Amino acid sequence: MERNVIFAPDAPWSPGGSSQAITHNGLLYVSGQLPIDPATGQMLPRPLNPAFGGGDQAVSAQTRQCLKNLDAICQAAGADLSNAIKLTIYTPVLIEFASAIDRVYREFFTVAPPARSMIGVNVLQGNALVQVDAIVAIV
Repeated sequence: MERNVIFAPDAPWSPGGSSQAITHNGLLYVSGQLPIDPATGQMLPRPLNPAFGGGDQAVSAQTRQCLKNLDAICQAAGADLSNAIKLTIYTPVLIEFASAIDRVYREFFTVAPPARSMIGVNVLQGNALVQVDAIVAIV
C-alpha cells in the first residue's frame, strides 16, 4: 500500500499532530483546514458574537482562508482544488451563515462543484467559525 504524506509550506501546519494530507491510490485526503493565515500562523479573527454584527464578513473571510489553505495543499501534492471530489464543511454557525459560506464556496467552484456536506457543530478548535476537509483526485 503506497501512502505518501504531503506537506505544503504555503499552508498552516495541521494542529493536533495530523498530516496536512495523505495521498493514496490517486486520491489526496486533506485534513480539516482551519482559517489560519500561513504567513502569520494566526487564526483569522472572529467577532465575539457573530450573530450580532460582523458575522457574515468573518464567516466569509474564514471560509475563504480555509479554501486557500486547501488549495495550497493540493498544489503541493501536484493536484488542483478544482478536482475535488468531496468537501466537508464544519461550522458552529450553520443556520445563521450557510449562505455566506455558499457564496465563498461558489467563488472557488464555479463549474461542476464537488459533492459537499455542511455539518453544524458545537465548537471548532480555536473557536473558529469554519473548518473544511477534502478528498481530491490527483490527475
